[in-house]
Amino acid sequence: MSRAHESLCIGTIVGLLVLTACAPGQPTGAGTGQEGDRVPEAFKSVKVAIGQEPASWDTRITRESGSPTAGGIGNLNPLAQDGVRRSAAGGGYANLLAAEVPDAASGTWVINPNGTMDMTWKIVPNARWHDGTFVTAADFEFAVKVRNDPEASGLPTGAGLERLLADATALDNYTFVTRWSSVNVTVVSGTGLVPLPKHLLNDLYLKDPAGLGQQRFFTTEYVGTGPFKLVNWERGSHIEFERFNDYYKGPAKLNRVILQIIPDPNTMVANILAGAVDVLAPPNVDISLGLEIKDRWEKEGSKNQVLVQTRDGAETWEIMLDPQYARPVNGMTLQPVRQALLQAVNRKDLNDVMTLGYSEVAYIFYHRNSEYYPYVSDLDPRNGSPQFEYPYDVRRAEQLLAQAGWTKGADGILAHQPSGERFSYQVLTRRGDGPFKQASIIQDYWKAIGVNLDIHVLTTAEQDNNEYLATRTGASFHTAGGGSYIGLRSHSSTIPRQENRWTGNNRGRYSNPAVDDVLEKIFVTIDDRQARELHRQNLTLQMTDLHSLMWYWVTVPILMVEGVSGPQLVGQIVTPNVHEWDYKK
Repeated sequence: MSRAHESLCIGTIVGLLVLTACAPGQPTGAGTGQEGDRVPEAFKSVKVAIGQEPASWDTRITRESGSPTAGGIGNLNPLAQDGVRRSAAGGGYANLLAAEVPDAASGTWVINPNGTMDMTWKIVPNARWHDGTFVTAADFEFAVKVRNDPEASGLPTGAGLERLLADATALDNYTFVTRWSSVNVTVVSGTGLVPLPKHLLNDLYLKDPAGLGQQRFFTTEYVGTGPFKLVNWERGSHIEFERFNDYYKGPAKLNRVILQIIPDPNTMVANILAGAVDVLAPPNVDISLGLEIKDRWEKEGSKNQVLVQTRDGAETWEIMLDPQYARPVNGMTLQPVRQALLQAVNRKDLNDVMTLGYSEVAYIFYHRNSEYYPYVSDLDPRNGSPQFEYPYDVRRAEQLLAQAGWTKGADGILAHQPSGERFSYQVLTRRGDGPFKQASIIQDYWKAIGVNLDIHVLTTAEQDNNEYLATRTGASFHTAGGGSYIGLRSHSSTIPRQENRWTGNNRGRYSNPAVDDVLEKIFVTIDDRQARELHRQNLTLQMTDLHSLMWYWVTVPILMVEGVSGPQLVGQIVTPNVHEWDYKK
């Protein structure tokens, strides 16, 4: 986004300030009620703006589709819903309802001879549902039963690890065993283990399994286990919560949290500039606009805050590798050509332009916050290792291209010898100023070495068409987390094909039997030393293949008014630690 365009956005936002009277009508921060009905000054209320209204509290049971993080909707569940564990700021996992996590050494994590797996979980004894009933192991047993019942629940989305969760059995009030149909070590994160209140839902489930998802429990009458309880869901407007004083970790510091639904980013920014909301949750405001607001506040002497953080997601171009579709022939299907085009781009400068230096070049796909990063940290160029740096070097890029048969013609465009085919290439990118600006900068770098790059902005129909994306000729922009390269996205089994109805997210059609073998071993290896070696092999294989070109880590601004503390980026949301948030005016 150009500075002129940013200034235009700010002007538009200022013009929208008169439109910031958003429901509900209660003031944010300390209360200022009428005389005789005054809210105590210690009362702390924070209003968080999100860009899209959540569909429900459990989209499997309500059979809702769509992204679980779009518009910041993922910020809903941590407010009132705790499972056994949750991703933590800075990496790893925080224990919630789990008092003890399964462990192979203690015998609570067992891999059976038939390839199945049992995990024994202990939960805390003092957790209550928001209606005051104690949480027990039977609630977890019931939840797994309901979610595995095809009449009551839809199929898992995403990586689909919940498909492996066969059943759960309560051993006593605070102990239950989960049985998995195959081994996968990543489920120790607590995959699929969010309880349901059996005392409230069991009779409804037995009476009408198919109709369970239609109950208001899953939307406006939710009863959960988290630090805040739902008090009002005004469809299309806001979702209001109040502190649950019997929370098993102790009462939260805030008295009230309101999720304000504001679909338009400019209106969202106008609201925080006017003091009508207190926090803007990612991913609704891009880094350019966020830093523009930061600069404005600093010039005004305001103590409002813009916290800039990177997340485990790299701005990436996934390359089409299947010769059946890839064009030009003898182009990006060859590793030396992919390496050449990566080294033809000054990624440090690209990062500085796109994030104003707030991010870092994504040299490897293990983010610093990844639980597996310690296994490979010494191989990260940011720590001094040159192995996977692929530094900006135009001469080296030209040498690699020449070795692959590509030399510049009279018009400055690369041509392949002896076929004479020109190096014309296409990248599919998302709508928005950021992705197009990024592609335009790379377009200039590649033009200098003779590549004619066409930038195609995806339509909504194209973006939702997996067959189209999986049979493209060139690259496709996406933001890939490290889990994509450690999980199934890099496995050949997830290549979309006609026979699997074009499902799967390995749309570049990457296939390396050695990588498949390592990934399959990673999934089943509990021993830490063996896991370390496998992750290092995985990194070496995929970073040598360069099946995707990674540019820099995704950078996210979190806008907060003065006095708010606590919001931290965890994945793509900021509320996982909402129990610790505070507001001191």
